[in-house]
Amino acid sequence: MKAPLFDKILKLAQDIAQASAADNEKLRADKVAKLQDLCQKSQGTANDHPLQWEMLADFTDDGDLALDIYQIALDKAEKYSLDKHRATIYLSMAERYDEFGEPAKALEFAQQANGAAQPGSDEELKTEIGELIARLSNACQAQS
Repeated sequence: MKAPLFDKILKLAQDIAQASAADNEKLRADKVAKLQDLCQKSQGTANDHPLQWEMLADFTDDGDLALDIYQIALDKAEKYSLDKHRATIYLSMAERYDEFGEPAKALEFAQQANGAAQPGSDEELKTEIGELIARLSNACQAQS
């Protein structure tokens, strides 16, 4: 990803987070719309990168729509063999399924995140995934 695009995505993410913290829903919605527009304009171009789609999914309130957007991000991460992005996308998908009260489905995605993270050196990510797997495993056992 080229620096100017990364900077735009980072700035929009910061603006969205600040608007959320300030309970300014109008500003938040405006910034999410700008991020969505940025994603759509870069789709299919050399600037199309999974990070922008993952960010958009992260800030999408509709859980089902967010999962569809995560899938777009995942397809791009797989296309470019970006294991760390695959891991964080799978992790986000697992967290969404956990929010939906579907621990078995969440566990499936957490395990995929774990597999994608293993070749990398991000120990913090591996730990976060491992903790989620442990919690979800316990939740699945409790449901049995």
